[in-house]
Amino acid sequence: MEKVRKIGVLGSGSWGTAMIKMLTENSNNILWYVRDNIQAEEIIKTKRNPRYLKELEINIDKVFISSDIKEIIVKSDIIIIAIPSPYIHKNLIEYKTVLKNKIIFSGSKGVIPESHLVISEHLNKFFDISYENLGILSGPTHAEEIAKNQLSYLTIGSSNENICVFLSNVLSSSYIKTSISEDVVGIEYAAALKNIYSILVGISLGLGYGDNFISVLISHCTKEMIKFIKSIDKIKRDFSHSAYIGDLLVTTYSPYSRNRTFGKKIGEGLSVKEAISKMSMVVEGYYATKNAYEISKSNKESFNIIDTAFDILYEGKNPLQEIDTLSKKLD
Repeated sequence: MEKVRKIGVLGSGSWGTAMIKMLTENSNNILWYVRDNIQAEEIIKTKRNPRYLKELEINIDKVFISSDIKEIIVKSDIIIIAIPSPYIHKNLIEYKTVLKNKIIFSGSKGVIPESHLVISEHLNKFFDISYENLGILSGPTHAEEIAKNQLSYLTIGSSNENICVFLSNVLSSSYIKTSISEDVVGIEYAAALKNIYSILVGISLGLGYGDNFISVLISHCTKEMIKFIKSIDKIKRDFSHSAYIGDLLVTTYSPYSRNRTFGKKIGEGLSVKEAISKMSMVVEGYYATKNAYEISKSNKESFNIIDTAFDILYEGKNPLQEIDTLSKKLD
């Protein structure tokens, strides 16, 4: 008889909560690390996360909930990380030895600030986890829509086909359509880049630009994303797939996008620091911007949209002037 695989979810934000909902559709072997005992007790008592997706009823009969992250890691065969990328290293490095032989999929999108690497690269380099045991869950999947059973598309990326098939079977449902890909690098960079572009779209919206300009900006974001990923890894891939262009589109046009919301606040006049303080969730595109900018400069490539985001977010340049300058380079 095949061993029952226990799946542990690390993180209790909106995406971690949505991940629990998806997993409990088809599995009874789910473990969930939440931030503290108070949150754990509240979820068990009310069947709802008191902090995120509060209207979603959680099937707690299928979930073991704990605020002890080591306990969840030890008891799990497959780990899904739903911790925001800026906090992954400091939350997990203490458990490097325990994690080494686990299968780990990242549900987070972004880069690790300590290394400026995407998550799978960082876990391979600093946690000594083989790429065969690493993967990503990505695609146009806003947690808010998953909570409402709205049709969404999830890509499971890994070189380990058996695990991809297993997770596909567990995560597929009437409202989740899954696909499998071996392109972990391309999907991860697409997931990081789309957050940068979403910030620029948000800034433009906050400045008062309309649909006509926004559509042109997003079309150029698409071209730049393809160029950037090809500069890192030249393998052939279908960029029209939902994990690339689909994820870019949903993040740039949806009001659920935290990165777009963050950018809009800047366009409306807040400083970068003020905009960050107003956000209830981590803006992963802020950190991804610096990473992408440094990669582009090391490769001696030019990416106008990434450069514009960097100049506004890290160099303190005027958003109105920078978007106006960028607009003159678009067609």
